[in-house]
Amino acid sequence: MSQSIHSICVFCGSADGLLPQYDAAAHAMGAALAEAGITLVYGAGRTGMMGALAEGALDAGGSVIGIVPLGLESPSLIYTTGLTRLEVVDNIQVRKWRMGELADAFIALPGGFGTLDELFEALTWTQIGVHRKPVGLLNTTGYFDLLLAWMQRAEQDHFIFPEHRQLFTVSEQPKELLTQLNDFQLPEGLERWVNRENN
Repeated sequence: MSQSIHSICVFCGSADGLLPQYDAAAHAMGAALAEAGITLVYGAGRTGMMGALAEGALDAGGSVIGIVPLGLESPSLIYTTGLTRLEVVDNIQVRKWRMGELADAFIALPGGFGTLDELFEALTWTQIGVHRKPVGLLNTTGYFDLLLAWMQRAEQDHFIFPEHRQLFTVSEQPKELLTQLNDFQLPEGLERWVNRENN
């Protein structure tokens, strides 16, 4: 893994009662990060895929930083002990900013509203030049297939430019996704979304 990627922020679901393959994928993603010497930055959750993700990293000897907003720091929801570091911040917006600040890249695993909110904020930050960090999707059981089809439609109908569909990489395998993030190159022409030249 490139020395330029020391930490990755991972977004994923916290719902309980998921199909076993989702928790297994999250655990494998955490383990892959630890084995690559990459710090996991995530939302501190102990339930659903978030819990499996952290456990995968910790079981493999990895470093895990949890960021949680006030109001969600209940022991029933988050790891109040056991993480490498836990930060409690003022609100959900600060949480997202802080996770992005600590990370060299982003990964989205399957999840619900919160996961997609975080994913699209990370992509939007790249789109408008707030950061230039790679983004990856772990497409477990084809979970993101319809979302990828929507992105194709958004480009077709000119809501996004072609280069915006090149802002991320996709894989079903955690280790392959890390390799893709390591090799990722941002597409040419991102500045035209802001200056609208050469449309």
